[in-house]
Amino acid sequence: MTHLRCGIYMRSVSFTGKILMLTLAAALTACGGGGGDDETATYTLSGSITTPSFTQVDSDTSDTSAGSVSNNSEAEAQTLSNPVIIGGYVSASTSLYSSGELYQLDPIDVFRIKLLTGQKVVLSSSPASSSFSVNQTLTLSRVDGSGSPLSANNTGTATLTAPSSGDYYIQVQELAGPSSYVMVVGETTATMTRQAAEPIPAQAEFVPGEAIIRYKSTRGVSAQALPGYFLERFEDANTGLFRFDDAQIVQGPAFKSLTQKANERQRTLELIESLRQRPDIEFAEPNYIRKAMETPADPFYFLQWHYPQINLPSAWDVAHGAGVVVAVLDTGILPTHPDLSGRLVSANDDYDFVSSISSSLDGNGIDNDPTDPGDSLVGGSSFHGTHVAGTVAAASNTVGGVGVAFEANIMPIRVLGQGGSGSDADLVQAIRFAAGLSNSSGTFPSRRADIINMSLGGPGFSTALGAAVQDALNAGVIVVAAAGNENISSAFYPAAYPGVVSVSAVGADGQKAPYSNYGSTVDIAAPGGNMLQDVNGDGRGDGVLSTWADDSSGSIELSYAYMQGTSMASPHVAGVFALMESVRDITPDEINTYLANGDLTRDIGAAGRDDLYGYGLIDAAKAVVAAGGEPPPAVTASVSSLNFTNTSATLITLSIPSGVSGVSVTASTTGDLGWLSVNDNSDGDASTFLVSADASGLDLGVSYPGEIVVGYTIDESSEAAELTVPVTLTLADPDSPANAGKHYILLVNADTLDTLYQVSASASGGAYNFAFSGVEAGSYLLAAGTDLDNDGKICDSGEACAEYPVRNALETIVVNESKSGLSFATGFQSEISGAGADGSPAHKEYRLLNK
Repeated sequence: MTHLRCGIYMRSVSFTGKILMLTLAAALTACGGGGGDDETATYTLSGSITTPSFTQVDSDTSDTSAGSVSNNSEAEAQTLSNPVIIGGYVSASTSLYSSGELYQLDPIDVFRIKLLTGQKVVLSSSPASSSFSVNQTLTLSRVDGSGSPLSANNTGTATLTAPSSGDYYIQVQELAGPSSYVMVVGETTATMTRQAAEPIPAQAEFVPGEAIIRYKSTRGVSAQALPGYFLERFEDANTGLFRFDDAQIVQGPAFKSLTQKANERQRTLELIESLRQRPDIEFAEPNYIRKAMETPADPFYFLQWHYPQINLPSAWDVAHGAGVVVAVLDTGILPTHPDLSGRLVSANDDYDFVSSISSSLDGNGIDNDPTDPGDSLVGGSSFHGTHVAGTVAAASNTVGGVGVAFEANIMPIRVLGQGGSGSDADLVQAIRFAAGLSNSSGTFPSRRADIINMSLGGPGFSTALGAAVQDALNAGVIVVAAAGNENISSAFYPAAYPGVVSVSAVGADGQKAPYSNYGSTVDIAAPGGNMLQDVNGDGRGDGVLSTWADDSSGSIELSYAYMQGTSMASPHVAGVFALMESVRDITPDEINTYLANGDLTRDIGAAGRDDLYGYGLIDAAKAVVAAGGEPPPAVTASVSSLNFTNTSATLITLSIPSGVSGVSVTASTTGDLGWLSVNDNSDGDASTFLVSADASGLDLGVSYPGEIVVGYTIDESSEAAELTVPVTLTLADPDSPANAGKHYILLVNADTLDTLYQVSASASGGAYNFAFSGVEAGSYLLAAGTDLDNDGKICDSGEACAEYPVRNALETIVVNESKSGLSFATGFQSEISGAGADGSPAHKEYRLLNK
């Protein structure tokens, strides 16, 4: 049986055919190859291409066949919704490419958009060809003319931040030759900005008898006397750390009725409040005590929404996965990636079991080097195994993102070669190696893996593969596998074998991802992403962010990328099991018992087990407790985030354990717009709250961020803690449907990538419907995309691109009959801001037949 990777992401694969992940797409057909029988017959192929709802396209590009509406001045500014990801074209000159196509003069694009305080405008640009360079200026200015415009030079990536809420012009100006760009608007610089003089939380911990105060700069010599003295002046001479006189602290009506510690706390608050009332004091606040929390400092952690969704931060208070080995059976790994190099097992404890020299792409058969050479001959490789491994155990090292079990070790085992596919025979040997059993390599790892992750699979029961899985389970290895990406209920192997933990996928909204398989064999759900959504309103599709690489230039460049699929869900579960293993040894039978008892999950579907989510969404905090860990008591919520689309309300339930007190629940919004409120539900249940969104007076086409903050005190340590639930109110503008620009849909030769058939389509209701006729029998790849720079190619840098069924993980379509319902997805991809990491997986280029 052939296996494929199981992921839809910006790239993908599946097993028993291929790897299991998706990119902005949904796989609808089985992987395969071969030719047709009747060379004289012709057939039709039809389907649709969807695009994320927050996608727009520049209204005047070099592709004039798509129509053109000038946006070259503020008077002609193109209106954008918020958040948005938009693809565009600019050029300071006009001439011909070396291939003969004309590129148009279009030096400036101007857009009008409503921004909120702290929202970023991120511009990523690429020259139309290697003979040109990017030399752009990005400008942000208020429509009403107030304030000074902000600008940044751009030769690749530039970022500007809105200093306040309001209507803005965004201008992209090119000073050199033709270039394409992708601009993302919506990401904020931080969570809510809170007022310095807001009420002091009852659970806050601070130094008794001290305050930080600032005089107003105009206080003069008539300043009133202070009830104490400065311990330290800050760089601003008007600001400093202040100590109240001891006599002030021991006075007050509360002193006799409180303990000394409680009195000092209460009296400090009273004195701070009195200072706040003085006309010569700009602010007075406690000298808060801040403590290290188990939240990684890695710069891309804030983009990994999928970790708070499964309560990982609370689990990290107990375990990091130290001493645990997780075998990742996949396309191999890039061992020099900075987030993985320190997390790999020692040499000779890993292996490459791809036995076919023709598909291995590394020039040999099985060997002790599982380095991923890429799974494509023409660039645009998936580097699927590297992405999966990063989700399991990317290091917490202030670089990039972080993995679920960031102190665990990865045992990379290569089983998938060209096209992200591999065979049962190779997979059987890899499983046995990981479990420390006899195998075709004649070698054994110095210690077996504790957990095996297989983000791969396919249909078809194999006795040999099932026996290898059972042997691993008998050896005490926990086996986790992706449930598949075909949105079907059929059995998918190896996930469907008894004892294997089969993982389905959810999006950021906590609902089954549209591609995810389901059915009686699903055991558990985990974040797999849904890149057609933007639940958190940051202008990026909600994929899973992890380690990756780009080989489109001919060399491998290490980076990070968003992907989606059950391939991405499975390593979340494997990583949580590694956290459990680091608390104590866990057996496969114990895992099954914990699952059935609901000890590892949060029930998000029908009560008990159901076919969509199995026993529920993996909950890392519950899992480490089940293993015997004792994290400090923490308040949790029934949801990890909320997304409203109109005026409405919903209930959230807090789980308030014993050992915490002083629970407070507050709501705040960016820009203090006041659309979000939270109130006790008045049902007699102190843990149930009504969260309401009021869209009155707010503009359409804008996504408004907010948050619910639950503060509380851990009684034993008197430490203050808080839980944050991000909330977004997204008000769609019906006059601005999703549009990624005119698309050219191609059927190309599966071996040479020569284009054989071409049709085009424009967006209607956010989708592109297409149909080919007169298609001869044979094997084809299906791709689509824009040609904004008019260079006669699609899917090059800066263009919207779609590949069937998943971007950069194409599967051959065997045409020997007419086919309909071919559904996949398109969209622009942007760089991940920060540290220069590129979040745009590489893609192949396809030449158009004509325009």
